[in-house]
Order: sequence, then structure tokens, then C-alpha cells
Amino acid sequence: MQRIHFLLVLMLVTALLSACSHLSEFGADSRTRVKDNSEVAKQQFSQGLDVTQGRGTSQDYQQGVRLFEQSAMNGSPKGAYLAGMSYLTGRGVTTSFPDAAHWLDIAASKDHPAALYQLAVLYMNGKGVKKDRLWAGFLLSRAADLGHKQAMFDLGVVYARGLGLPQNPAAAWYWFAQAERRRVPLATELKNRMYALSTTPARQYASRTMAYHSGRVDRSTTLFLQLRLNELGYASGPADGIWGLKTDHAYRHFTRQALLLSHLEISWQNLQLIRDF
Repeated sequence: MQRIHFLLVLMLVTALLSACSHLSEFGADSRTRVKDNSEVAKQQFSQGLDVTQGRGTSQDYQQGVRLFEQSAMNGSPKGAYLAGMSYLTGRGVTTSFPDAAHWLDIAASKDHPAALYQLAVLYMNGKGVKKDRLWAGFLLSRAADLGHKQAMFDLGVVYARGLGLPQNPAAAWYWFAQAERRRVPLATELKNRMYALSTTPARQYASRTMAYHSGRVDRSTTLFLQLRLNELGYASGPADGIWGLKTDHAYRHFTRQALLLSHLEISWQNLQLIRDF
């Protein structure tokens, strides 16, 4: 009975989300509905920078955070990121990991690389959120694919140690190599270690799959869904980040059997629903 109740609630939430034309406008919870008001957001963000840096006005970090929050609510991912970082560091506001996660989630949903990275750290360590290393691995992968150099290095660590993502020395070697090109400290040493622990064919395969960006669903999202669907008992094929027939079949089967829906759009919010299923 509890299972049926959960599914009905899940279907209702999904239907409400699907009725919205811009799903990415919603953050980590229902406290904040983000609007699309770019001009106002830009102005508020600029004012927030002026106030926090004391440019042409008295310096006031607390007021600056409020302006960043307002800009975030009007659609600024940069505002959401700085609001999140303010709660993370306690600058201008009381330190709060849950609030940091809330604002970082809004920025991350709009593919802000630094927000994705910082949110990944929170999920990896369970600070302000329920610890979820698979989700952290997804966030790191997404940030790394967008060029965040520290995310590349940390993703190498994740693959080297099997923290949320499958242990894979060849994949670790690939990401340490990417971090090395961006001069991240220790990347060269760890790249060489992973080279010694992997084979040439494995490194070639990792290079092809990690650099793959031609699918209709992006690599990091596909990898997360493959791993999560496998956890839920829906065979999605190899966890390679490439959306193929097996992954498509598993996703459709899960959507119809578990959620009783004919279709479920792959969006930030629906990924969170699948994460928490």
C-alpha cells in the first residue's frame, strides 16, 4: 500500500513538472521558483558584486548575498552560485550546508561548472544533503565535461578508488591526463600511476568513451542513468556513457513499469526523481 501511495505521489509530481515549459527553472526544493528575467537578474547580480566589493557604495556582504539570491530567483546561475558559496563559507550569512546545497543546485541545473563541482563535494561527503556518491560522480562528470579542471582531477580520484563510479584505472588515467594539461598539481604523478595499472586497450577504450559527446543524451547523464538503472534491476548495458539500444530499452522499461508513464523527459528534476527512487 505504501508503495502504491509513493508511486501515485511520484506520478503527480512528475505530471506537474512536465506541465512546465522550462523545467530547469526549478531548484533543489519548492522554496524557490526561478523566473526567466535576465535583465533584472543581470542588474541584481551586478549590484551584489558592487555591494560585496564596496564599489561605489559601502561594503555589505549580507546585503550582497540577498542581491545574489534575488538575481538567482530571476534566472542568474552566477547569482545562485555566489549565494551558495556564501552559505558554504559563511561570508555575509551564517554557514549553512543545506542552504549552500539549495542555491548551488539551482546554478548546477543550469550547467554552471563550478556549482556542479561544489555540489558534488557536498554529496560526496554528505554535507547538507544525503550522501550519494553516484550522484556526486554524475556532478563531477558533468563539471569535467564542461572543462572544470579540479573536477577533472577529482574525477580521476573517483575512478581510481571506485567512489560512486566503478573503479577504473584507465578512466582515472584519462582524467588525470586532462587535469595534467591544465597544470593541476599531482596530476602527472597520479596519471603515471594509473598508466602502470592499466592496459593499452583499456586506455584506448577510456579515451574514446570519456571524450564521446555525439549522443542525443550527454555522456555524464547517460552514465548516471546506466548505473542507476542497473542498480534498480533494469539492464542498461555497459556503463560507458553512450546512449545505445540497451540503455534506451532499459529507460523506457523503467519509465513504464516503475513509474507507469509512457514517457519521462530527461531533465534535471527527473534525474533527481530517479536518483531518489
